[in-house]
Amino acid sequence: MTSVSVHQPGKLDVRRGAFERAFLWVLRGLLPPARDNQLAADYLRQSIGTGHPFVQWVVVRPDTLLEGEVSGYALHAGLVNSLFSPGRTTMANVAHFMCELVTDPRAWEAWKGRMPVIVDATGAMAPARP
Repeated sequence: MTSVSVHQPGKLDVRRGAFERAFLWVLRGLLPPARDNQLAADYLRQSIGTGHPFVQWVVVRPDTLLEGEVSGYALHAGLVNSLFSPGRTTMANVAHFMCELVTDPRAWEAWKGRMPVIVDATGAMAPARP
């Protein structure tokens, strides 16, 4: 698990504006976990890739993490909100989705090798997940 500060290239994420890119650059310089998250995601995507015979992965990218109960949530292939207008995601929803990835082969097949963004249905710009 990482955060929406991790960017995935290849036009799957909306291109961030210059101010957001500069802010992330500073954030990654000042907060080692932000840099580590990006480097880990880059390593999985570039070095491991999607065809590795022994390693499969999903990078779950929640928006602003909050306490709360499991509720409806939406999964998106790319960014939904900007850093300065974030959505929200309860930690319980992240845990629920990660458990689904482990226990539901269809969920794993749908998201393996990808970097989904998870947001609570109330903070999502698309319908809640089924």
